Amino acid sequence: MNWELVKACTVAIATPEGYIQGTGFFISPNGHLLTCAHVVESAGGWENVRVKKQGVELVYLGDRTRDDFAILQLSGYQGQGVPLSPTFAPGNQFRSIGYGRSDFPEGGTIEGYITDANSHSGFGNLSMLRLRVMADAQQIIGGYSGSPVFDIELKAVVGMIAAYDNTQGGLAVPLTTVQENWAGLESLLHRELTSELEFPFFDQAFYADCYKEVNRPGGLIRLRAPLQWGKTYLMSQILDYGTQQGYKAVRVDFQEPEKKLFNTPKPFLQWFCASIARKLYLPEKLAQRWKVTVNNNIDCTNYFEEYLLPAINSPLVLGLDNIDVIFSYHIASDFLALLRAWYDKRTTNPIWKKLRLVIAYSKEDYIPRDRNRSPLNVGKGIEIPELNRLQVQNLAQRLQLPWNGEQVAQLMAMVGGHPWLVKEALDRIARRELMLKELLKIAPTEEGLYSDHLLRHWSMLQDNRELLAAMRQVVAANAPVKIDPEKAYKLRCMRLVKYMDNDVLPLCNLYRLYFRDRLSV
Repeated sequence: MNWELVKACTVAIATPEGYIQGTGFFISPNGHLLTCAHVVESAGGWENVRVKKQGVELVYLGDRTRDDFAILQLSGYQGQGVPLSPTFAPGNQFRSIGYGRSDFPEGGTIEGYITDANSHSGFGNLSMLRLRVMADAQQIIGGYSGSPVFDIELKAVVGMIAAYDNTQGGLAVPLTTVQENWAGLESLLHRELTSELEFPFFDQAFYADCYKEVNRPGGLIRLRAPLQWGKTYLMSQILDYGTQQGYKAVRVDFQEPEKKLFNTPKPFLQWFCASIARKLYLPEKLAQRWKVTVNNNIDCTNYFEEYLLPAINSPLVLGLDNIDVIFSYHIASDFLALLRAWYDKRTTNPIWKKLRLVIAYSKEDYIPRDRNRSPLNVGKGIEIPELNRLQVQNLAQRLQLPWNGEQVAQLMAMVGGHPWLVKEALDRIARRELMLKELLKIAPTEEGLYSDHLLRHWSMLQDNRELLAAMRQVVAANAPVKIDPEKAYKLRCMRLVKYMDNDVLPLCNLYRLYFRDRLSV
């Protein structure tokens, strides 16, 4: 969600004639806009700056040879500000969007890594973030000056692109420079921090269960839920809690690498180890530490046991997100056995008590015959529940929606307490992209907000004709209906239905209406 917000808050900086000079992004709901000082100068001064064809007011203008940033304010702005963080992490992946390319009139996205931060003579020897882009086709050019540097791991903007550095990288002004020179940023940083800390979906008792396992030496948490149900969000909250306790926290997303990596054990395990080492700011040392044995799992275990875990002075909360991506590959059996072996080692080798695993997955196509070789039946299993009315009301209030019980009831009548469906609706309404009435009218259609989500479920059901027939039976009825128990269980695992005693009914009216139309019921 945060990246979508960043994109929505990023705009072109133009002249009265419409010539684009650079990029800027909103950092507050009051219309405060951050861009480069040299972009403002290039436009002929702040009086000539146009944002969405409107003039702006000047709040702060720095020196392009020193603190190269400017704060402008757009009157009448109706929207949010991007999430901000004054800290950054070398090695983390970043994403940005800018208006420097004519072939991308709606803004072009670039991705890469934040390599380090050090002083630069061209900016008064102030510290600048160094960026490395992933491909020459995405190189940073002039119009990207003022573009946000969104740290994908931190889920926040940590700086602003100010210059390109050869063809494969760029320089960015860190938010610390803005913080040191403009007092107004402090309240925005506080606002963002408070928002994140006060944004639990569920009750404290629910989180206490998760956090208790994180604090247990050698603990393991299993988060199993369908796609777009809140697994990644909950994992990030668990990792954040670990960080607050002084632990190291790393998230590995198995959707990130190219799928060909999953075909061969050694490259896969070396990628896995190197990813974690980089995020811990440790040298990879694969050449020195990866011993040539006939067993890649042993090499990986030795890497953790002899190098990675001893190199840190605190527990490591390791989040493995979307691990079900590998279930259809032959490496799955050995990798899951490896994780189970690490979990079992906590009782015989103290070094493994430092490792706290958080495993998130959507399905369990891979079910090992030997239950002693799987991490999916040990540790603490967490089931993410539906949201209740009070929780939805709290989410609406957090997004500053002046809702009462009636609007909450209308939304939940369509999407129930589905965490992702609720949050997506509230986000869009808060950004004024949709009104509640319009959202509800088109929700179960291809035109609606949830079209991709619904099509994904439709595609999955089409791959299983028996499940599709069972879903037809469910949506055709106007009351709970009894279907084959195994099919009811699978549909419930997809969160398309919910139980009422031994019968089932659609999880929400969205699914009832959509599948009735699709199935011509």
